[in-house]
Amino acid sequence: MTTELWATLIGGIVLVLTNTAAAIKLWSEVQKQKADRAFTKEERNRDSQKLHDKVLKLEFTTAQLKDSQALTATVVDDLRDTCAALNTGVAKLDLAVANLTEAIKEMRR
Repeated sequence: MTTELWATLIGGIVLVLTNTAAAIKLWSEVQKQKADRAFTKEERNRDSQKLHDKVLKLEFTTAQLKDSQALTATVVDDLRDTCAALNTGVAKLDLAVANLTEAIKEMRR
């Protein structure tokens, strides 16, 4: 073999080794990027699930508060009606007592 063939052979071997090293480096970077993306995906899914759970909890709480408010409004309306009836009864009783007092006063005279 001549020196030119040796130089070409050595150049070819160096080229193959360099390309192999570059391919290994590129493959490891791709694997690292895939791992980073998988981690980011997991983190994003976990955050999304937490937000979803919080939204559901808030929806349930809102529905519960609406039901409670409706019940409170019903109770207040019932109390208002009862107070109105009680006021009417007190007014009638007051009038009856006034009439009774007048009748007693007239009987004494």
